[in-house]
Formats: sequence, C-alpha cells, structure tokens
Amino acid sequence: MTIELLDTNKNIVQIKTINELPKDLTDICSLQIIGYTNKDITDLEKRFNIDASILNNGEDIEISSHYLEEEDQLAFNFSFPYLTPQNRIEEIIVCFILKEKITFSFMAINIEQFIPENQKQKQFDSIKALPFTIDTFLLLMVGIISDYFADLTEVIAKHIKTIYSNLQKQKDFSEPELNEITKLKFNNLIVKESLNEYRRILHLLRKSKKLGPEIKETIFLELNDLTVINEYVQNNFERLDDLKEYVSSKIDLDQNRIFKTLTIITTCLSLPMLVAGIYGMNFKNMPELEWAYGYTYVKILLLLCFIAPLIWFKRKKWL
Repeated sequence: MTIELLDTNKNIVQIKTINELPKDLTDICSLQIIGYTNKDITDLEKRFNIDASILNNGEDIEISSHYLEEEDQLAFNFSFPYLTPQNRIEEIIVCFILKEKITFSFMAINIEQFIPENQKQKQFDSIKALPFTIDTFLLLMVGIISDYFADLTEVIAKHIKTIYSNLQKQKDFSEPELNEITKLKFNNLIVKESLNEYRRILHLLRKSKKLGPEIKETIFLELNDLTVINEYVQNNFERLDDLKEYVSSKIDLDQNRIFKTLTIITTCLSLPMLVAGIYGMNFKNMPELEWAYGYTYVKILLLLCFIAPLIWFKRKKWL
C-alpha cells in the first residue's frame, strides 16, 4: 500500500503504512490510498471515523451504490478506464470520501500514471491562486479526469481513423480485421459506461450542500464539456459500425468472387466430363464408333463444351 498526503501548501508526501501517518493532520487536505487491503480499510475507518462501505458497491447499478451523502461525510465512486500497453481498455473503481476537511481517495492502482503531466500541470496552474481546500482539490480532480476522458476518446477516434486508412489500402480481408474492430468497440463501450457514470456523479455533486458555489459552477461547465465528449463517443460507435459493415461487405465480395470462380471451373469441366462419360459407355449401338472422323468430332465437342460456358459467363460479366 502507498499513501500520498497532500497538504494545503500543495506538498506531497508518500508513506507506506498507516502507522507512519502524522498525528496532526490539520494542514492535510487529501489522503490518497493506493493498493489497499481490507485490513487497511478497516484501520482507516477506525482511525478517521469514516464509512468506507461504498468501496464494496462499485459493481452495482443503482446510483445509491455510487453516491452516498450523509450528515458528516460525502462518498462517491466511479469506474476509471485506462489503456493498457496491449491497446485494451480496462477499468478500476475509484472512490472518494469527503470527511470534515480531508478528502480520502481509494484506488487499486495509481491513476495518475495514466494522466499526462501537461494535463496535471494545466489544472494545477488553474488553481494556484486559490487556497487549497477540499473544494479546490475537487476542482483539480474534476478538471483532470474530464480532460482525461476527452483524451481517451480522442485516442480511440484516431485508432479508428488509422484502421480506416489501412483497410482502404488492403485488397484481402479476414477475421483479424473484424476482431480488431470488435476490440475497439468494446473499448469504446467501457469509456461510454464510465463516462455516463462519472456524469451522474457530477450531477449529484452539483446538488450537494457540502460544496461551495464555485465548485458547483465548475462542475456545471465540465458537464457541458462531457456532453460534447459523450457525442464523440457515440460518433465512435457509428464509425465502428460503418467500418465493420465495410469490412464485412468486402469479405462477402471476396467470398462471392471465389464462389463465382468455383462455379465457372465446375461448369466448364462438368460438361466435357458428361460428354466423355457418355462416350465411355460400352453400348453396342453407338454409330459414332463407326464414323471416320468420330474421334475428331468428340474432341471438337469436348472443346465446345468447355468454351461455350466461358463465353456465357463472360457475357454475364462473371469473368
């Protein structure tokens, strides 16, 4: 486990155990707990008199499992999507508990490693003139996470465009292309679900009596931006549907071309084989056996049976 303490002077201190926590937390506005265990949660609940039961409700659908406002604390959680080195989006549950003047954040892994430094610096610059309180910390986190959703959506959109460009240069299509599209669609689905969950939390935070008007106004502006991001996410679904239809159509055309070729070959060979089969029969009364040019006649007939279908398929534009 790692605990990051952020004080009112914006200094960050890392410790490894709960026992290392200072007794005086007057100047501390945020405790970020990373890689915790159930025992760690129990110890923190006893020490700070917080209710961390919401940590166990991350998979539930009901909004009451993700947002809980009580008289002495405010708690909420949402899923945070992140892109793995294998270009697969996975998600973890991130939980925030606001108790008195301290914000507790719980996460299985440090989500900051997925957020670009320039984003974090931009948000820190936007609050540098403000006193560092719980509201200020929330301003910081809301801005960082909203920008992160925008960047993640843009990454998926660029990936889709790259696939579009590559497929237009290809002539042969197969299952790997469809599998890649399906993976992208799944990634986009995770982003959409996480984004909608995050937006619901922000809507509820705007109604909270524990937050000041400035943070509520910022949340309102971020919600407007997130609405635009949500439209881009939906556009990604439409592009992926178009892309899947395009690849499927190409595969169908290739299969039709193969079936046409097999049909032409089968027809051109079956007719001569039919003629050969007839004249291979051992009937006594076969007048062609007595013809002087019977052999030549059969060869010409076989050749015509092969060429005639080719001419017909050519007129039908199968060749």
